[in-house]
Amino acid sequence: MFNINIKNLISQAKKFFTMSYRPFKKVFTNISIGSIIAYRTYSMRLNTIYIPVIFIAVIFIAARHNASFVGVSVCKKCHESDAIGNQYKAWQQSPHAKAYILLKQEKALSLAKELSIENPSNNEKCLMCHTTGLGKNPALWEDGVGCESCHGPGSIYNSYENHVALGNRDVAYKKAISVGMYPILGTDGIKAREKVCRSCHNEKRPCYPKDPSEQQHQYLPLQLIADFAFPHRLRR
Repeated sequence: MFNINIKNLISQAKKFFTMSYRPFKKVFTNISIGSIIAYRTYSMRLNTIYIPVIFIAVIFIAARHNASFVGVSVCKKCHESDAIGNQYKAWQQSPHAKAYILLKQEKALSLAKELSIENPSNNEKCLMCHTTGLGKNPALWEDGVGCESCHGPGSIYNSYENHVALGNRDVAYKKAISVGMYPILGTDGIKAREKVCRSCHNEKRPCYPKDPSEQQHQYLPLQLIADFAFPHRLRR
């Protein structure tokens, strides 16, 4: 279907050129057949350049949309290394790692009862923010809010060749972004984190506290989001 559309586009462009040329034929009588041939040759060269570029762009866009969540165990294979900062350990010591377990504890069960929620550890509204991938994959529930909750679904970018370049980390970072990883650097990174963090840390979630002082305690200012609540950058 993609190739057919491209062929139609090229055909329409050529047709447009032919139709556009006719009104000027009487005025520009000195336009030679050679000029038309030259144009068509030029047009064909553009086609050989643009079609592959468009095709590659579509592949990258499709990849971003088709990426899926793979779980902390996959990230852990590399990011448990002390040589690069052991990001897995930093995550493991954060509240995010315990997000799903909290749904089984007495405080959560008591709050759930007030909200007429029978079982918070199996409730869609609770799982959306207490698990990775909005709770859609039960196999990942035990991960809690895992790496991919903040960094994006990693089924494509998790492979070594898609996010590691020992000689040029900037190249590796841009490649990972192109296949689904959320930005983490610069202004784009701050904006992405703000969107992700505040998608759950807001007043719309079922467990949002009624006590104003607790609300203030749980509020995430932009400065905190920008600086990371739990720093785990890669060591250089």
